[in-house]
Amino acid sequence: MTLPAVPVAPGHDTSRTARLTALAIPLLLLVTILTAGLGMAATGALAPAELVPASPLVTWGLPVVRALHHLGMVLAIGAGGTAVLLLPGPSRREVTVLDPPRRRAVRLAAAGAALWAVASLAQVPLGGLEAAGAGADVDVWAIALDGDLGRIQLAIAILAGLSALAYVLARSTVLACWGLALAGLGVLSLGLSGHAGASLDHVNAVDGIALHLAGISIWAGGLLAIALLAPHLEDAVLATVIRRFSPWALGAVITLALSGVLSAAIRLSAISDLVTTGYGRVVLVKAVGLVGLAVLGALQRRRLGDRIRFRHLAATEGLLMAAVIGASIALGRSAPPVPQEVPAVGDLRTLSLVGYLPPSQEFGPSTLFTVVQMDWAALALAVALAGAYLAGVMRLRRRGDAWPWHRVLAFVAGCLAFAWVMNGGAAAWGRFRFDAHMVQHMAMMMIVPPLWVLGAPVTLLSRAAAPRTDGSRGIREWVLAALHSRYAQVVSWPPIAGAIFAGSLVLFYFSPLFEAAMYSHVGHVLMTVHFLASGYLFAWVLIGIDPAPRPINPVLKLITLLVTLAFHAFFGVALASATWLVAEHWYLDLGMYSPERLELIQLRGATIMWAISEIPTVGYALIVALQWMKSEDRRARQFDRKAARDGGAELAAYNAYLASLDARAGTSTVGADAADTETPSPPSGSADAAEDAEEPSTSAPPANGPGTA
Repeated sequence: MTLPAVPVAPGHDTSRTARLTALAIPLLLLVTILTAGLGMAATGALAPAELVPASPLVTWGLPVVRALHHLGMVLAIGAGGTAVLLLPGPSRREVTVLDPPRRRAVRLAAAGAALWAVASLAQVPLGGLEAAGAGADVDVWAIALDGDLGRIQLAIAILAGLSALAYVLARSTVLACWGLALAGLGVLSLGLSGHAGASLDHVNAVDGIALHLAGISIWAGGLLAIALLAPHLEDAVLATVIRRFSPWALGAVITLALSGVLSAAIRLSAISDLVTTGYGRVVLVKAVGLVGLAVLGALQRRRLGDRIRFRHLAATEGLLMAAVIGASIALGRSAPPVPQEVPAVGDLRTLSLVGYLPPSQEFGPSTLFTVVQMDWAALALAVALAGAYLAGVMRLRRRGDAWPWHRVLAFVAGCLAFAWVMNGGAAAWGRFRFDAHMVQHMAMMMIVPPLWVLGAPVTLLSRAAAPRTDGSRGIREWVLAALHSRYAQVVSWPPIAGAIFAGSLVLFYFSPLFEAAMYSHVGHVLMTVHFLASGYLFAWVLIGIDPAPRPINPVLKLITLLVTLAFHAFFGVALASATWLVAEHWYLDLGMYSPERLELIQLRGATIMWAISEIPTVGYALIVALQWMKSEDRRARQFDRKAARDGGAELAAYNAYLASLDARAGTSTVGADAADTETPSPPSGSADAAEDAEEPSTSAPPANGPGTA
């Protein structure tokens, strides 16, 4: 089906430009493959292995497949993000049905996601063939899926396929947004592949490569998608898209810089490796290319409305980006100077399982604040959240709007608490001891979320971010749409929020999920996200300042609070009384403590869970009570201001209503006396009159104002 043409500037040859743009894709692929080959030659990755000689299909086929893989990935992210976040709307009404430019972008994203899925699936047997060696007559699929890397690649292929399906079925921006979300999950999952999956500093290596891939997908994908769509867009629309893409490109540049430095620090033993080793020289070339891309992006920002300048800059930037991606493929196929795999034997078993060694100090209250285990991605996230919040506050104040200082203090304190939870002593010991894990768990559920909630971030976003007036949705509009969705209405009902908060404890600790999360980095990340999300939901429902999808009775809040946290405390008691070890295989595999010592550590962790729940209970109850009193005072002031404006019209109407009831009551009494003297049959309307006499108790106006004058 051919999409209708979008009007462009007079004299602009749309078909010729579109054909030239389409020819750019094979050229970019060629540059990527050539750069990957040169990079592997520089690092020695093309040399045949001594123990298990690789098949030529693996040596030369994998770079080509990965080039197609990366092309599909960046298109799925870039075109999907352009449709969901960047393109302006065709009118001032909200865009729900895809208009022609969005439909074109979504179809481009679907094609990219489909290519990504096929290329990811093709890497599975190639990986099995690489493990088996050349000439081996074995089942390469079975070999590949027997290892973590093969299963990760298969999972990425499934996520990319689901993303393509969502894009294909999309008839609105909502389903297209789901396709973009699935593609984003696929990109983040790629951090587990390659050297990151078995790195010495496992957590930072995985997070670094995941952030690096996310940055390159946003930057390269956005640039490529805009370049492919530009021939079909008006100059004003193109300028708007580029202007909206610029902040995302800036964030991607910063992400690439930080994650690149982190990854290089893990894989290089010294700065001199950048010039003395082939791997380091490829890293240096890649870094220079990224700096050049940043300069070109800054030049492009100054030429928003110049179509010719944009086309030239985009072509140069695209070729340089293809070379950078090719260098990344070469690095992924090459062994770094610092070995990244740790044999799971002897004293190295603990290091191989966790990715870092336990602290030398004994775990205790003092070491919670003196021991550090850096999670650079979590620290960067905490800094980014605090920086974005403070930037929003500064924007309000420059505009002359006030923002309460205690909200700023609460949110920044929440970011500091999050940084401590992910980098402090609890994080350093959390994988080795159950009591340290429980300190980290309690902080993630009952300290960080309430502080964030009291900062009212959604309210700040809605006030500080400029609303879209063209019918499209930016971050502000998507957040508010999610806040008022049917899903939010369901989960924001206090009993359901309390059930998620407390019920997940039973599901997580009294099942194999906790042990699985200890063995898997993905599981550990999901565990952290779940703790933070369930704690935030619970705090938002009870003490949230941000608007809720429905009004919540304060009494129901208090009942939910008492029931939920009472269950939380009783769960701690039940855990302390347990006759088995939670995640027994994990702690025994670590080999640090005897079973008897592990039982004492588990008892201590259960006691921490039981004890810590008491303090938030009091805090939540006080805040709910204070907010209840303030809401009543606010309603009374609103009533008084309304009465001052309309001269007490509501009060006069209420008094007239009561007077009419008195008159009706007097009429009913006279009728009853007459009935006693004449003894007629009861009138047919007497039952209705009796019901009307009871009506004021339910239909009278609320008694939060004066009753009578």
